[in-house]
Amino acid sequence: MCQSISILADVNELVKQFRIDRLLSYSSNRYEVRPTESVSAVMMNKKGERILDEFRWGLMPFWAKDAVCGDRDSIFTNVVFERIVRKQRCIIPCSGFYISVTEGKETEWIKFKMRSGTFGIAGLYDVWRAPSGEEELRTCMMLMTEANSLVSPYQRRMPAILDQDQTEMWLQPEMKDSRLLRSILRPVDDLLMVANVLSSPAEKLESGSDVSVFV
Repeated sequence: MCQSISILADVNELVKQFRIDRLLSYSSNRYEVRPTESVSAVMMNKKGERILDEFRWGLMPFWAKDAVCGDRDSIFTNVVFERIVRKQRCIIPCSGFYISVTEGKETEWIKFKMRSGTFGIAGLYDVWRAPSGEEELRTCMMLMTEANSLVSPYQRRMPAILDQDQTEMWLQPEMKDSRLLRSILRPVDDLLMVANVLSSPAEKLESGSDVSVFV
């Protein structure tokens, strides 16, 4: 599971990188975003516009607890998610994601980043409505895939990071081939990543002690 993420990019960078047409809401300089908090995501509306908005990180399905991270292998074989996968895909912009490592009473946080800077994680979104019908809440989850050799010493799964071409495919509403969509959710090349040891996710360091970086 991805325990938290950071998003540090300014809005102009995201608009350019993800070709945003409409900006509804965005908060930058967030060094730690945790599940159930608001997180920025890019979605495509019915007019074909790319929208950047804030979502609650964690779907709120009636059949289960908060769905924060979804495994690639289970999402595409679960009939409950069939509608969401076909019609409600999104991208979660990210500057880094955190994994904690505890030995005895000491806990360190490993921050994983892309060498190229801001990246996008494949996600799904949904709209939760209160039983009364008066309250509406946008929610999202990120998708996980097998960990690459940089992440695997710490956990078996990592966020499904997409490159530009994969992002275009993921957001394309006409794309409904589940086999093809599933195929792009694969581990990113570890050579494109770097990992830093931090004392906590809130530590405002863009450099630090590199660990297990294969170059």
